[in-house]
Amino acid sequence: MATTASFATAGRLQVLRDPVNSSQDGVDIVLVPGIGTTAPENWPFADQQWLATLPGSSAGARILAYGYTSPFAGSKPSWESILMLGYDFLQDLSDMRVQSDPDQTTNKPIVIVCHSLGGLVVKQALCVANKQFPRYGSIVNLIAGVIFLSTPHRYGDKATSLMRFRDVLEATASRNLKIPSANVEQEGAILLDLADRFEGISFRTPMLSVYELRESKISSTPLRPKYQQLVNREACSTHAPMETVIGLNLNHHDTCLFTKSVGGEGLPEFNKFVYETLNDAVRLVALRLEDQEYQYATMSAYSPTISEIPLKVENLELTDSSNKATEWPSNRATEGTSLSGFEMVHPTTPSFELGKKLHLPCFLLNTHSTNEDFCGREDILERLAAELLPSKNIVTASDTSLRQFALCGFGGIGKTEIAREFSRRHKSSFDAVFWIVADEVAKLDHHYQQISLALGLEDSSECKSQVVSREIVKGWLSNPRKHLSGSDEFVQPGEAGSEATWLLIFDNADDPMILADYWPQGSGSILVTSRDPLAKTMFTRRPSGLDLGPLTLQDSLSLLNHLTAILNEPEDDTAQKVSNALGGIPLAISQMAGIIRRQELTLSEFLELYMDHEEHANLYETKFDTGLVTYRHSLSTVWAFEKLKPQARQLLELISFLDPDVIEEDLLMKASVELLSGDGQFKKSSYIEARTDLLQSSLVQRDKQKRQLSVHRIVQDAILATMDVMKKRLMFDQVVQVLWAGWPSAMPKPSKEPTLPQPKSTGGRLHVGRWPICAAIYPHVLRIHQLWPTISDLSDATRMQFAKLLNEAAWYQKERGRTKDFDGFFESALGISESSTHADRDSLLADIYFCLGAIAMDASDFDKSRIYKERSLDLVSKICTELGTADERLYLAYAERGISRIQDRRYEEGEADLKEALRIRKALGNYIPRSGEANLSWALLAQGKLEECNALLLDSLARREEALGKDDRESVRTGLILYALGNLRAAQNQFDESFGYHQRAWRHMKATVGERDFYTANVAHKIAEHHFRQRQYEEAISTINKALEIWSVDPSAHKNEIARSTFLKGKLFEASGKTQKATIALRVAGRLRKEITKEDRDVKSLTKEDFDEIVAFWAR
Repeated sequence: MATTASFATAGRLQVLRDPVNSSQDGVDIVLVPGIGTTAPENWPFADQQWLATLPGSSAGARILAYGYTSPFAGSKPSWESILMLGYDFLQDLSDMRVQSDPDQTTNKPIVIVCHSLGGLVVKQALCVANKQFPRYGSIVNLIAGVIFLSTPHRYGDKATSLMRFRDVLEATASRNLKIPSANVEQEGAILLDLADRFEGISFRTPMLSVYELRESKISSTPLRPKYQQLVNREACSTHAPMETVIGLNLNHHDTCLFTKSVGGEGLPEFNKFVYETLNDAVRLVALRLEDQEYQYATMSAYSPTISEIPLKVENLELTDSSNKATEWPSNRATEGTSLSGFEMVHPTTPSFELGKKLHLPCFLLNTHSTNEDFCGREDILERLAAELLPSKNIVTASDTSLRQFALCGFGGIGKTEIAREFSRRHKSSFDAVFWIVADEVAKLDHHYQQISLALGLEDSSECKSQVVSREIVKGWLSNPRKHLSGSDEFVQPGEAGSEATWLLIFDNADDPMILADYWPQGSGSILVTSRDPLAKTMFTRRPSGLDLGPLTLQDSLSLLNHLTAILNEPEDDTAQKVSNALGGIPLAISQMAGIIRRQELTLSEFLELYMDHEEHANLYETKFDTGLVTYRHSLSTVWAFEKLKPQARQLLELISFLDPDVIEEDLLMKASVELLSGDGQFKKSSYIEARTDLLQSSLVQRDKQKRQLSVHRIVQDAILATMDVMKKRLMFDQVVQVLWAGWPSAMPKPSKEPTLPQPKSTGGRLHVGRWPICAAIYPHVLRIHQLWPTISDLSDATRMQFAKLLNEAAWYQKERGRTKDFDGFFESALGISESSTHADRDSLLADIYFCLGAIAMDASDFDKSRIYKERSLDLVSKICTELGTADERLYLAYAERGISRIQDRRYEEGEADLKEALRIRKALGNYIPRSGEANLSWALLAQGKLEECNALLLDSLARREEALGKDDRESVRTGLILYALGNLRAAQNQFDESFGYHQRAWRHMKATVGERDFYTANVAHKIAEHHFRQRQYEEAISTINKALEIWSVDPSAHKNEIARSTFLKGKLFEASGKTQKATIALRVAGRLRKEITKEDRDVKSLTKEDFDEIVAFWAR
């Protein structure tokens, strides 16, 4: 019989076998036994003959074993004690690598093999490493595989887990672990918490989980032995992304002696995993470190987690020639371009201002008042508390897992109200609670920006780009410090943590996939409400959530009695019948109680009317999802829409075309003027009367202070289903007109007098003051865009006006930081325009092409930008030629084509275009220089026309200061002129004056578009060049890191800029004597440039000019 594990010293990592061939690349294979199980020196991994059968790298394999004394020897045994060994094991691994490779230059991969409860030590170590990645990242990056041999992961609930883990301990250590009854709950929670945390890190490395197929003796009583399969397939699976699960025909004790599997069962799969893991270990680690280099070189404070370490999974073919992207399920979603040809997931870690005070506690909840009528659902609320409330157990000091739960079910079943009640009851259990309406990306962006402001992560002057705000909030949620001070210190187990607890509620996430870009890491709690049952499995390997059913009979009856408040009436049986008739649907019960109260009906009267009406309800067929619950009544029956007064019904029909969450009453009144005026004049009293009817029927809710209405989505769906085609067309047209009339347009007034009405204002491009109005209207544009495919036979005028609104709304999103995915608005607007014969068609198409050209230019897609800009100019020129005029549109079109020509190095043609643009604008009168003058200066500078360039820029700056005052905040335009002046002075070797202009430009950009806009990043790069010239290397590196931090918010859109700034960073390291850092940064910059240009150059031959040419000229 094999000897049991025994070491002289507890918690010691020692070498069992040195490599046969130390000159050959190999791996460190680390063996971790269970408590009282077979000693590692008797495992096949320690057998030279078996090792010789492995791939070539096995000749260079070093075999180590971690030994420890039983942590359960004390008088007060706890499962917490075995988890404490995880810290010790991790530190031993780290120390071992330092001792064997002091310079850490060999990057020898590590494969960990653990047996039985020894796997708990390894899981805890990996969780700690994830939490303390800056300290242990070098170890994590080297782990090329993990094998769990009969390691239990989870068994059902807390009590079951505690019992089954105790069985494993009793079977291996022959010790009966006696846990005081008072501690049973806590001990079970420790084991499930470890499972949750390990699943939460989503460790991305090849992993093999082995379970036993034979039973093991678990009773220590010889006369009554008891046998049981201790770790079955379900119990061993960790749900890791790269996990393989197999069974061996052995008992629990012998799975570490896997070669003995009876009949060889499971051995082919086992051997295949081992062979592939060892064969690919060196390449896998090299590939991972290459991507780590990218993160290190391009980010100022990058601190990834295990779940972010990228790997290619397809048969582990880790070859440099592969260009196919592999998308991993991840609970991070900021996509970047990897250096090895696959998708890399990494966060942006914003460098917060040190000492900045956070506003905690912080609560942004559902704006509606507390629902005093909530009752029932106590079992659901208890389940939510068990799943989502922060743990107070000391072991969770290393907790990295998200606690997440999804409430799924059809509309009206009560998902939102349960979430509201849970947040109300347990708000005090969290430092921060945020309610997020999650049915549209634009709303998610808006909420994340509000969270950033509320927490104090940004102030209103910084909060310009919604994309940046999103990443800042995600960064804080992933590392929720209570104070934004210096670097985090390592917190030992048991010490008070400095992390805040938080709860996110994603309400109405009916398309859960859109949450990907908003899903944080960290150790917080997330509650999702969704009609899609897949929300229970999103971003997690273990389903977490439930499908809500109707209320119980008792809860249904209680809610009805509470809402109707009919006293002294012997109608208990009738109440039961009404409750049964409504099917336990909370929304239906609430709506019907409103009808009962409004019409002062007895329950008997209501039931008679209700049942009679059902016989005549065949006109309306919108029903609840019968796949989830049997509910035979149509919604129009439940809410008796035909009982509404005509004006109330018309108002509800109008509301169904607007965003359901926030409907400003001023907007609603403007939209209802024509509907409610009839043949006479509109009276506000008519609106108030219609609104009152809807409020009394509980069909809408009202926030009096904010003068806003809201409506349940299912009510919108129901009323829409009762509307005929003509009425839908009328409502759509009405809403489009009102939204367009209130929209502050970015585009100048069209060249040709439009036949359609004009928006609220024109020519507001780049004016940040119009953003609040756009933000308020945008959700309604989203709503009608959703409905648009369902509305048939719209007039050409309505379609054209709708397309104009979509183009403007999409451009607004561009101004707020979006670089792609504009909610499909551009595509819809382009489709409408290209198929139209309306008189305004060409003018609108020119606008759309202008927008698409500018967006492509910002994304460094210069070829696409040129095509769109030339199309725009052709259309505008055609219109102006026909009219015999030249206007603002023609100026813009010439200016944009000039930009493309400068980018193409066609400087003379670009100069001609921009001079023609300026001639047109000066002829229009009220001339104030804009960005066109700055762009023209680049063409002049490139041709060496320095005196003309100087005169142009100084005159432009003086004219802007005269018109707008010095250091205006109107837009970035003054900043662009200052930036160009700085570059001109540098070309004239007047570096001090150049630095002064660039510093002014930097201050201007930060004051207008904020600290984290790409305009600000452009100037930061230039400031770093000045510090470089002055040999102020630390200041230069700090500044270039600020630029990289901004670019890295959207790395796929700003790859060119990242490459350029990383090259400068490498040169800074080189000049300051930091050779190793310089090598990494320059290598990364060279690889990025190769991806962009397809030109393979030795990085030593690359110059500043080679990187300048891949970015937009105005950023140089």
